[in-house]
Amino acid sequence: MMYFLKQIGFLGIMLLSVFGFSQSKAKSYIIEGNEYYQKGKFDNAEFAYKKAALEDPTSIKANYNLGNALFQQKRYKESITHYKRSAEISQTNNDKHLAYHNLGNAFMQEKDYQNAVDNYKLALKNDPKDDATRYNYALAKKMLEKEQEKQKDTKNKDNKQDQNQQNKNDQKNQQQNKQNQQNQNNQQQKQNQSQNQQSDQQKQQNKGGNPKAGGENGDNKGQGNNQSPEIKQGNKGDNDNKNKAQNSTSDGLLKALHNQEAKTQRKIIQQKAEKQRTTTSKDW
Repeated sequence: MMYFLKQIGFLGIMLLSVFGFSQSKAKSYIIEGNEYYQKGKFDNAEFAYKKAALEDPTSIKANYNLGNALFQQKRYKESITHYKRSAEISQTNNDKHLAYHNLGNAFMQEKDYQNAVDNYKLALKNDPKDDATRYNYALAKKMLEKEQEKQKDTKNKDNKQDQNQQNKNDQKNQQQNKQNQQNQNNQQQKQNQSQNQQSDQQKQQNKGGNPKAGGENGDNKGQGNNQSPEIKQGNKGDNDNKNKAQNSTSDGLLKALHNQEAKTQRKIIQQKAEKQRTTTSKDW
């Protein structure tokens, strides 16, 4: 991409040297630098312009031409420094226009379109009729708009990616919370089951610690009371019912035996009585 680079006329400076209007070392170095610049030896021109700027730091031409020599070597950031210096010390609109115009060119090469637009504006302020500056200014504005649109698209894309990532993180957190809740529920369920088992075991232990219903003698002993020395007689247990049934059967057998024995005794007595009566009759 080509930019219109403004240059101070070297011929005029050389003519001044020819006619002896300047005897200073700074001007001599500037003339030397111009000769190298015209031959395309920009590194030699840079060296000569630097010597001129050292001799006269307020020299507009030394700083401006040094900026041009650096620009031609594609050392745009360094050229910006000297163009700015030239613009600061310039006294005429033309000199300021040249400095700001080339500043805009250097910023365009650095793809710093906002600064390019700003400096082209300053150049047009000092020379509104310059076609080259107007062209570069329009080009810089177009490039700036494209850059801003690209940045906007990139920002939207980044925001969308951030939103997608946030949604993924939220979903992951929800799943994690759900899993944690499930784990808590499972843990609570296990604790409840464990407590229920312990409660059942405790009930079994309590039940086993109570006196058994019915003793060997058929009588229950009531539960003791540590606070009262009185011992209460318990209810009769199952053994008592069994013993009663056995005793009832035994009593029945004994009663039957007694009845049978009584019947037998009555029969014997009757037989003896009849025998006695018979014997007595014979005696008679």
